[in-house]
Amino acid sequence: MKKNNMDLIVGGSILASLVILVAGVLWLKETSVSQKQVTYAALFSNVGTLQVGDPVMVNGVSKGSVADILLRDNKVAVILKLDKKITLTDSSSVTIQNIGLMGERGVGINLSAQGTKITPTSNNDTTFLNGNFDTGIAEAMGMLGIVLGEVQTLVSNVSSILENTVGDSAFHSVFVSLVGRLDTITDNVQVLLKKNEPVLNKSFKNINEITEDLKKLLDKNSDNLSSIVQNGDSLSSYALVLASRVESLAASVQNIVDDIGNGEGTVGLLLKDDQFFYDIKKTVNNLDTLVNQVQDDALKLRIKLGFGRKRK
Repeated sequence: MKKNNMDLIVGGSILASLVILVAGVLWLKETSVSQKQVTYAALFSNVGTLQVGDPVMVNGVSKGSVADILLRDNKVAVILKLDKKITLTDSSSVTIQNIGLMGERGVGINLSAQGTKITPTSNNDTTFLNGNFDTGIAEAMGMLGIVLGEVQTLVSNVSSILENTVGDSAFHSVFVSLVGRLDTITDNVQVLLKKNEPVLNKSFKNINEITEDLKKLLDKNSDNLSSIVQNGDSLSSYALVLASRVESLAASVQNIVDDIGNGEGTVGLLLKDDQFFYDIKKTVNNLDTLVNQVQDDALKLRIKLGFGRKRK
């Protein structure tokens, strides 16, 4: 009898422990047994250290958890279990966020009343939400390793440069020589400025006087300058009109030349008429013959008149 009572006590203790364990796990995960949940799916390019069971926060309030993580082509599909009362639209943002100092991850959802309502995932139809990924501590630590490697390379390069310059005795001697020459040049410049200080002061004074005289001249002739500027504007306008007229005249001349080239008009017809060319050539030849005959007859007449005179 005592043995049966002991078995009942041990069994009751184990059962109570299991109930307390399950209740504690549900309490830690902030999961309600009576809460009705639906499934949504989101696609991410990277999920980092996100794991199954991580919380899903809706506007900062825990309303679900990550049910599964699957590869889908070159993306990662994350199955989310959310409270049935949550309504998602295609304008809602889904982001994997860092929620702890040790690199813990969670899914953050920001609701939006705009856009088309997204229906929960079913066996026949799956609508994927577009997910974003925020860089967290784990990614920052990975990038820190790359940065440290680059810093090490930079320090090595700087050390090499210092050894080849400041650490080199030849560079040190050249540097000392250059500093000495610079000191000498500085002393010479100071001496030169001191010797020519009166001349420089006089030059600056003359420049000031010239500037004042020029200002007075401009002030006295401001009206004339304004008139010149106005006349320049008028001249520019007249030049534009004249240029327009010249352009029109050039166009007219070009039209005339084109008409002549096409055989139009009196000049064009004359240039295109071959018979007219031959007639002119024949006329010139006849005129040349006539001139030659007239010259011969005149020569004969002068000779005849010369021999027919009587001497006194």
